[in-house]
Amino acid sequence: MAKTTGDLILRDRMQFDLTATTGDRTTLYGRFDLSQFTDPVSRMGLAIKEVYFQFRNPLGAELANTGGFQPVGATADSNLDTVTSCLKVYASSRAYENASEVGIASPDVLCVYERYSTAMPSFFNAGVLESNTSAVTENLWYGPRDLHPAGYTVVSDLLIGIATDNWRQEEGQTIELDVVLVAEPVKVTTERMNEILSQQQDL
Repeated sequence: MAKTTGDLILRDRMQFDLTATTGDRTTLYGRFDLSQFTDPVSRMGLAIKEVYFQFRNPLGAELANTGGFQPVGATADSNLDTVTSCLKVYASSRAYENASEVGIASPDVLCVYERYSTAMPSFFNAGVLESNTSAVTENLWYGPRDLHPAGYTVVSDLLIGIATDNWRQEEGQTIELDVVLVAEPVKVTTERMNEILSQQQDL
């Protein structure tokens, strides 16, 4: 996983709750503590090269042996409506008020992961089943290699943001998010430090 002998592999585990009955999660942040490796005064920072996310549900009843996270956010409801769910997680050095504001062109965003799930109901015509219930899932991942090929340099803690819509399969449950960073300790240039300080003043 490490790119060079000087790279660090850092790990953290976070938790978030999904609202009962709807599976929604308004924007929530966890803080990845990097204070041991960063110091703005001495211009010591970390160039973050890779970010890895893993969702876990260790207390979930349906996948109790593995702690697996449901791949489909919701099933088609009794009204025969198609249901679309979305889960979004990202790493950033800036706290956005809502996850809906965050995209791959947003300032200070290292990576964005989105998981979409669309469930379609069965279709009957004159009592005859013409199509079974089906689901389509899509995973969109834009990592540091895509957005910041040389690594994204930070001199403070990193924020991990998360939000969900309609993730009903695990509504009312506490989900765990494992985060792994691959980062290289670097001496921050004066130009980059001025840029970081300017960004902080804008927050």
